[in-house]
Amino acid sequence: MTIPPNEFFTRRGILTHNAPSGVLAKARRIITSLEAGTPYWKLRGKRMQFNRHVISIPVGNTWRILAEDKAGRVQARQVLSHSQYNHRLS
Repeated sequence: MTIPPNEFFTRRGILTHNAPSGVLAKARRIITSLEAGTPYWKLRGKRMQFNRHVISIPVGNTWRILAEDKAGRVQARQVLSHSQYNHRLS
């Protein structure tokens, strides 16, 4: 059974900030990999300096997944554009 794209993110409580469908497809693959146990650093993710529990994972050049490390389990929270990402962190 195929889950509709928006339902995949809604079920997980992930905000998508009107990301285009191509970005959402790539983000979905990354999130599925995270959930399957792939370490965030193998997905080019990095911990943020201001809060080491927040992890940024690139989705192409202009989009990011913001994730949170809770007790060693990384959970995606948002898919946002690079400009939204920069504004959120400043």
